[in-house]
Amino acid sequence: MKAKVLLAGVLCTVVAGGASAQHVFDGNIFYDNAGADCRGGSTAPLNDCDFISSFPNNDTGIDPMLADPYYNVADFPIQSPDFRPSAAGIALSPNDLVIQVSSVASNYDDDCFNCGTCDFPMVDVCYRGAVDPNATTPWYEGWTNFNHNGEGRTDLDINALEVKTGMLAGDETWGFGSGLGTGYLLRGRVGVPAGVTLTIDAGVRVFGEKATTGYLVVERGGRLILNGTAGAPIIFTSDQENGFQARSDWGGVVLHGRAIANCADCMNGESCVSEGGAGDFCGNDDCDDKGSLRYARVEYAGIDIGENNELNAWTFNSVGCETVLEYLQSHMAWDDSFEWFGGKANGNHWIATGGRDDGFDWQMGFRGTLQFGIVQQYDDLGDSGIEADNNEFGFDAPCRSNPTIANLTLIGGRPAGLNTGSGIRLRRGTDATIVNSIIVGFDSSGGLRVDDDATVARGFGPAPAVNNSTECGDLSSVGDIAATVGLQVRTFPNPVVDRASFQFDLPTASQAQLTVFDANGRLVDTVVDGQMNAGSHTVDWNAPKTAGTYYYRLQAGDYATTGRLVAVD
Repeated sequence: MKAKVLLAGVLCTVVAGGASAQHVFDGNIFYDNAGADCRGGSTAPLNDCDFISSFPNNDTGIDPMLADPYYNVADFPIQSPDFRPSAAGIALSPNDLVIQVSSVASNYDDDCFNCGTCDFPMVDVCYRGAVDPNATTPWYEGWTNFNHNGEGRTDLDINALEVKTGMLAGDETWGFGSGLGTGYLLRGRVGVPAGVTLTIDAGVRVFGEKATTGYLVVERGGRLILNGTAGAPIIFTSDQENGFQARSDWGGVVLHGRAIANCADCMNGESCVSEGGAGDFCGNDDCDDKGSLRYARVEYAGIDIGENNELNAWTFNSVGCETVLEYLQSHMAWDDSFEWFGGKANGNHWIATGGRDDGFDWQMGFRGTLQFGIVQQYDDLGDSGIEADNNEFGFDAPCRSNPTIANLTLIGGRPAGLNTGSGIRLRRGTDATIVNSIIVGFDSSGGLRVDDDATVARGFGPAPAVNNSTECGDLSSVGDIAATVGLQVRTFPNPVVDRASFQFDLPTASQAQLTVFDANGRLVDTVVDGQMNAGSHTVDWNAPKTAGTYYYRLQAGDYATTGRLVAVD
């Protein structure tokens, strides 16, 4: 979905003296991205690979060992993916370094920020990616849907259907009712006008009518309260029969806010125009409150209305930071799964599965946050995990897009996918802070793609701090591997000058192999290769003369673990 017009005149008035933003890109893991984690193109003055190599804690070529991340459409309708990385791998501290998210909090302030009450919403954790490797129950389990076409599902059965059309006349609550519950049908454009609040109770099913392109729009000044729970999520879905539900069956959910965007002179009363007849948005209040959205999913939504005129599954137009947006899913979207146009919205625990276009898409001066987000592209179709713009009509437009993103897991459709995009695509002058994320399996343009001189010319901000809290272990060494996997490894010293020692404990006698690789995945040395007794072992390794980052892998019987160490001159 693209902003429809760019009004003439000043795009955005600078209202506070924030520091000039720059890219921060650290603590990310790239693996199995069509053989290239970055393109290494000739874009001046930097190329894509500089975004990875210019920060010390990005990893390439090392498997984060996600449990079961890929989706094969041939196996539908029901699959249960597992996005947890191995606790024995580099996603978990202290196996490897994890960025302290609070150390990039200053990136959240910007020259457009004008309401003064948006607290930094992100938290420090001891792992990379969207899901804790040690989680007994992943946060997405129980309230999400991974069914490709609705075949065999029973969660949409209802007693009665209430049709909704046009603009709501006043506050409404859509309740579940009794028995199988009451469903609600969106016939055409259904709007929540200024001064009106729509509340939807836990477990309610809302159907978008395919014949009339039903969709829900919350206008500026209107509010939406979604009171879903993990056990009873709110479901926005297709009105088609189970087994015949598909992308583009209906329109989706659109929120229009009064936060700042750079597609018009919003500070001085102009408006941006949304597509799909969805209405106008933007204003001068980055703290705008559109309500509270918890535990809800939008399925089989998004539609092409005309050329460059689309609706997404979830669209957040100039949504402000006092809006609560957590535990949301987009499933089988036709256009983008989640898209922000301007604003300063903060989200957490979002999951986008099976979308035809991008998982997370931002433009027109988006400056909010997202933490704990998953994109799973299916192998039948899909574009980028992230597609990010500042402003397509003016790459250097002020109130520049500059979100702070942490703990994403972005999964392409490999090994046999038809994806056309990158894991992350930054373009058209956007800034971004992206840390502690995992990018795997993108089949076309690789893990990272950076377009346009206006994007790379922004340069890099300082490297963020690593999380050296007690909870994350002793980060002066690679540290102890979780005891549950049966292996423990330490390296010392770390960094290494000329010699390192590996200390590890084997729970049983076994064939063991300890190998060291360089940052490009090339074998540097085999330190151990043979039968070893149970118990504690210490082996020495002569570090290579070339300074840099190196990785080790210890395989002993059925157990394996990886880690990182740094050699210095």
